[in-house]
Amino acid sequence: MTTDKVYERGTGVDKLILDRVGEEISLPPGTLVTRQGDPPDFFYVILAGRLQVFRETGDGIRTHLTDLKEGDYFGEVALVTGQPRSASVETLTETRLLRIRQEEFDQVLDNNPKLARHIIRQLANWLLSGDQRLEKETVHRVKSRQVSWFDYVLILGLSLIFALIFNAYNDNQIPLFYHPGPPVAEIPLDAALEAYHKKQALFVDARKNSFYRQAHIKDALNLQVVFFDLMFPMFQFGLETLQLPKDHLIIVYGGTFSRRFDLELANLLQAKGYSNVKVLGGKSTAWQQVFPLIRQPSVALAQAPLGIPGYLEWVPVSIFLLFLIPPVRRSPYLAVFCRLIIGAIFIQFALSKIMRPAVFALNVVEYGMMPAWGVNLWALFLPWAELLAGLFLVLGIRSRAAATIIGGMNIIFMVGLINAILQELPINCGCVGEVGEPVNWIKVLKNAGMLLMCVQIFLYDRIFVLDRGGFIWRAREV
Repeated sequence: MTTDKVYERGTGVDKLILDRVGEEISLPPGTLVTRQGDPPDFFYVILAGRLQVFRETGDGIRTHLTDLKEGDYFGEVALVTGQPRSASVETLTETRLLRIRQEEFDQVLDNNPKLARHIIRQLANWLLSGDQRLEKETVHRVKSRQVSWFDYVLILGLSLIFALIFNAYNDNQIPLFYHPGPPVAEIPLDAALEAYHKKQALFVDARKNSFYRQAHIKDALNLQVVFFDLMFPMFQFGLETLQLPKDHLIIVYGGTFSRRFDLELANLLQAKGYSNVKVLGGKSTAWQQVFPLIRQPSVALAQAPLGIPGYLEWVPVSIFLLFLIPPVRRSPYLAVFCRLIIGAIFIQFALSKIMRPAVFALNVVEYGMMPAWGVNLWALFLPWAELLAGLFLVLGIRSRAAATIIGGMNIIFMVGLINAILQELPINCGCVGEVGEPVNWIKVLKNAGMLLMCVQIFLYDRIFVLDRGGFIWRAREV
């Protein structure tokens, strides 16, 4: 089909040589000459009249392609390719056509080299157009599978929004940015040491009992901020027994990077009427080098059964063996398996922390790696990011971005675990609130396995995926 006028009857210009072929037919307006999808049968030359070319979908949606007039022809491509008609042609006015049978068409081509060249150029243009359209669709599909900044903004932005809304209506609400309260006076390390030797001050350790047992200043009392309301009556009774007035110098120390325990306990004691409370100055662990210390045997930390997620955490350890088999490590089915395992682990652990953000905030403090002002916001945001990223992995939504975010979490957690191991911090991982698994190299190995699973998802996830390109059942390699 073409709109180029290569046949003008009676003018002698570009006239088709059509000797002794075809038959003339006359058709009224509104006659369907060829129907889309019909097998090829005739080649038509328009002797008079006007026709329209269109395509129509199964549900009746019509797309107008072009109009044809005297001197035009149509139907040649279907005869050359042997394919069904690609469009329908309908008369708009009274029309006369020269209808040429398929077996006569070869004779027409032999007598009209210009027509043959024109058909070749047309087919070549269609082929080129098809290649360009295929390339465009392929590029669009590849780009739809790529990770964009929007994917990260979507997951992390929703996590922050949900965290802020949930915290606003949570009975265990915490402030977004931690503030220790009224300023507390600091006492220099050398002045505190002098007061210690002269027995002019009472030293109070604000840390958890596990830290206190590991190492504390000799004769110092332990008053844990976490259990202040429970422990304060006994602490008060002890001071009354020692006949210490409320204006006696009390020096609080703790040694955490954020100084959160020290400052909180100092403010709590001042609120109870102890007017001469100071915080030990200097570096966070400097007191361990200058004061006489008491070290007690370490005791096993409290642990909570992690349930199904605890068992699932052993799966990433075995992933190292699977990655030794090249066809397996590149399998999209393995990516689906990794998505479900990682998603289930992070969803369960996130739910255990979302309801008690204050407890998780104290766990963050114990790692000693984050300044005080950012602990609360991190404790609110991280569980929701774990939950949404885990859900996105399980459902196959933006799976590459979700895998990247969870992989980043694993890297951060591994750094914290290694730091805690090297410093011999007596803490649990805090996976399910105030308790969890011990911090050890096995825990690091599990997180390394999960990180490797995230990499596998990012590279090879191709099944049950909902991305910007739509839902993909089984993406083919391009």
